[in-house]
Amino acid sequence: MRKQNPQDIMTEEQIQKNKEEFIALCREHIQRDGLDDLLAYLEKTDFYTAPSSTAFHLNEDGGLCRHSINVFLTARTLLEQYVAPAKAEGRLNSDKEISLESVAVCTLFHDLCKVNLYKKVDKFKKDENGRWVTYPGYEVEDKFPFGHGEKSCFAIMHYMKMLPDEMLAVRWHMGMFDLAPQGSAQSYAFKAALEKSPLVALVHSADFLSSNLLEKTKKYK
Repeated sequence: MRKQNPQDIMTEEQIQKNKEEFIALCREHIQRDGLDDLLAYLEKTDFYTAPSSTAFHLNEDGGLCRHSINVFLTARTLLEQYVAPAKAEGRLNSDKEISLESVAVCTLFHDLCKVNLYKKVDKFKKDENGRWVTYPGYEVEDKFPFGHGEKSCFAIMHYMKMLPDEMLAVRWHMGMFDLAPQGSAQSYAFKAALEKSPLVALVHSADFLSSNLLEKTKKYK
């Protein structure tokens, strides 16, 4: 039995650069009490080295941090090139302001629910010759099953205050992918959150675009 590794995985140097970029973005755009404590907490976790998923977007070491940066950069582009001009021209379906700080808080920390969530395991598959091979993968080991967006809000607020709109945006950043069966109270709550805060739609859109268009899944052939 032989072992397979994916192609073009992030190097330790790239992971370190992503960490430095993430911290720099936090300090540049977030001026809020508790940020230092939140960043200190992340140093004690696997946030900078964890994957973003087990088998989907950025399912590799360092994927979680890179995904968080990608969602921020995407949301900032949407805010500056689409939302802000629409508001200036009176076309935006909301009178609420969306600050770049709120965008940074929501996007850079939206997936803290994934901290210390994935464990490395060896997985098995047959190669093109029918021989069993092992490859490195991940499994979920959730020690605090509190939900997805809910758990991220809980983690952020343990160290830093959040505005109500920020809480809604992080809670619902998965959109329809984090709902119970249609017709449930969750469906109505998600719709109400979209109507209440434009930040909800912005963060959800940035997360969706990043994970589905901008980030690759590592595959084993």
